[in-house]
Amino acid sequence: MASVRRQPCPVGRAFLTSGPIMACLLCGMLAGCGPSDEVRQFNRMGLEHYHAGRYWEAIGMFESARKLDRERPEASYYIGRCYLALAEQKYKEDNDIGAMRFCDRAAAAFEASYNAFPGYTDAIQGKAEALRLRGRHAAAVELAAWASAHAGPRAKMLILEARERSKAGDLDHALRCLKQAVAIESDNAATHAELGRFYLRCGNRAEAITALQKAYSLNPGTPEVVTALAELGVAPTPASPPSPPASSP
Repeated sequence: MASVRRQPCPVGRAFLTSGPIMACLLCGMLAGCGPSDEVRQFNRMGLEHYHAGRYWEAIGMFESARKLDRERPEASYYIGRCYLALAEQKYKEDNDIGAMRFCDRAAAAFEASYNAFPGYTDAIQGKAEALRLRGRHAAAVELAAWASAHAGPRAKMLILEARERSKAGDLDHALRCLKQAVAIESDNAATHAELGRFYLRCGNRAEAITALQKAYSLNPGTPEVVTALAELGVAPTPASPPSPPASSP
């Protein structure tokens, strides 16, 4: 069978090494309804194995956590990440059949995660990554389109769909999704930043600057906005202070 090279999925590794996000998941996605101490301990041990590259040991820990509480999404999500890492290993070994099997397992684990917590964006994105890694690009786009229509915060899901459309080369559709996201959450710096970075990738300098400056004015701490503006050779412009109230006659 001819070897088909796939690109690795850096998003998952970055996610699992992100302190604040990982702490949020381990402490509970729902206020006042976090996992038990035993579930947290299994998840912590699983993450230690994951970071050390011991993926099967990690899966064992996460499976133990999932058996204790199947209504929580974290363990299934982590299992999906482990299977994606194993799939990447198989592709590097030119074992495409083994890699595809792990991609299927990853997709199933991510699906179990977002079924446990509908609207869990990272799990939906994880399944899309698994589908892409397996070569099912159309299915990844279809999943993102379904999510933008039915799952979670509308603007966030539209951004997810835009990313998948862009990766599939459908830039017009991706742009429509991003404009919808901005229209829905016009005061959200993240939507303007996503639109600005899209324009930057497409070489539309003027529109990129407009969107990125808007993102900066809404929230100067929005990730990558200052870097993107610097790439364009533009200094960020802070928001104008509000006008003082008119004096009474």
